Amino acid sequence: MNPQKSSHLTILITLIFTFLITISLYYIKDIQSSSTAPLTISDNLVIRIIDGDTFELSTGQKVRLICIDTPETGEPGAQEATDFLTELILNKEVRLEKDISETDRYGRLLRYVWVNVTNNQEIFVNQELVQQGYAEVMRYEDDTARCDEIESGML
Repeated sequence: MNPQKSSHLTILITLIFTFLITISLYYIKDIQSSSTAPLTISDNLVIRIIDGDTFELSTGQKVRLICIDTPETGEPGAQEATDFLTELILNKEVRLEKDISETDRYGRLLRYVWVNVTNNQEIFVNQELVQQGYAEVMRYEDDTARCDEIESGML
């Protein structure tokens, strides 16, 4: 083989080899970055049900459903309400809506709450508890914007 052809072949092989290494490093970097990316937890992920109308978010904040009241722990119907809320929202992301007050006297967020179900349909949790017989409508001072809606069963 002629020395000039050999030199060209060596350069071509070197370029191909360099190209292949560059592409490989690019894909390895992508695989490593995707496998080491931190898992994120939504701020609105429900991690614990406290009772039939109160739950805790992944942020540690406790949320009290407004415009409704369920039986207190130990009273008839309390466990059923807690079980229903657990089935409805535990380990799920929820959408929260504030009325007027940010929190109650216990530091719990006061919110209307929705949860996604199949086909991106939402359930209005406060209303669902009333409709299913686990809660009664209870108006809290100024936080009553959706109480009539909850009571009427209309969205």
